[in-house]
This record gives sequence, structure tokens and C-alpha cells, in this order.
Amino acid sequence: MLFARSILAVLAGAFVAAVLAHRGSAAPWRDAAMWFPLYATLIDTGCLALLWVLMRREGGRLTSLIAFDRTRLGRDVMLGLILVAPSLLLILGGVALAGLVVYGSAATPMTFDSLPLPAAIYALAVFPLLWGFTEQMTYNGYLASRIQVLGGTTVAVAIVAVVWSFQHAVMPVRLDADYMLYRALGPIPASIFSIIVYLRIRRIVPLAVAHWLMDGATVFIGSIWPLLR
Repeated sequence: MLFARSILAVLAGAFVAAVLAHRGSAAPWRDAAMWFPLYATLIDTGCLALLWVLMRREGGRLTSLIAFDRTRLGRDVMLGLILVAPSLLLILGGVALAGLVVYGSAATPMTFDSLPLPAAIYALAVFPLLWGFTEQMTYNGYLASRIQVLGGTTVAVAIVAVVWSFQHAVMPVRLDADYMLYRALGPIPASIFSIIVYLRIRRIVPLAVAHWLMDGATVFIGSIWPLLR
């Protein structure tokens, strides 16, 4: 599961690129990248299926990774809102530092491109919510807690944070070494923070809510806002 999302991202990106190449695209990987918020659903579906199989083998249920507690829902949502500020600072700081390391400037390329309106609406309404919960269930709910048992907290934070950050190099797939390095380095501080918070509170909902809101804002800026201007 450590590399499942990265592998699924490459496979899903390759599928979209193949379709675009068949339709005559001269740069199918580049053109496929703009559709990432849509084909991300394939990544999430595959990831949830793998988690379901693994949880069945352990005698558990997929939903147990969320540890949902109706009585704590209001507090969990509020905590998620509070987590947005420090998470955003770490994301922006990490991205700026990665930009300086790779490009020599804090000014970095946008992750999401503008999309046709129907696709942009789907990207805003579905992608951030499904992505936020699936990613948190994978790296925190499943991986971090199990690696902590095997190797301790420091090992769990280090391994999961590096792999979690690395996945961004292929989300979306762009055959550009500088861009891939920039994408792999930028999320490391925020990933470390997210894992530490999870191992402290052991609840997915607050982190997933923060994740959802931040990804939703990113999609809005990259895909929706250009259509409104």
C-alpha cells in the first residue's frame, strides 16, 4: 500500500494519455495532466478496493479506518477547520522551498489547469471530498498506524511522509524531471504534520475535512476561477 497510489496514478494517467494519443494528441502525457482531477477518481477507486481487500484479510472493515464517531462529528469538523491554517502554511512553505531548490524561485507552476465547465464542476464537487478521505485513510488510517507498531513513531512518520510526498511527482504525470522533483519535495512538511496529528488524535475526519477544503480551494483557483474571469 505504500506505493499503491503512485502506481495507480501512473496507470490511470497512462490510460488517459493513451486515449488522447488515439484521438490524435501530439503530447498525450501533457494533455492528460489537465484531466487529473477527473481521472483521480480511478486512483481513489483502486486504492479503496485494495484497502477493502487488506482490511478483510485482517478481519476488519474498510469503514473502521475512518473511526467515525457521530457524537464527535461537530468537534471533528471544527478541528478540521482549525487544521487548515497550519496545514496551509506548511504546504505553502514547503512548495516555496521546493521551488527555490528546483527552480531558483518561490514562484512555481500551477498544479491544475482550466477545464471545460462540466469537468470543472465535477472536479470541484467530487474530487476533493473523495481524494481527501481516501488519502487520509491510506497513509494515516492504514499505513502510519501499522508501521508505528512495527518500527515506532519516528520510523512511521519518516517512511509514510516521504512516500506520501513522493506520490505527488506523478500526480499528474508530467515527463519533466524538474517538475517531478518539485512536486515530490513540496508536500514533505505538511505530510509530516498530518501524520503526527493523526498519530496523536487517531481520527481521520478532522484531517480529511482540512484536506477536502484545501484541495477544493486549489481546484477552484486552477479550474473554476479561469472560467469566471
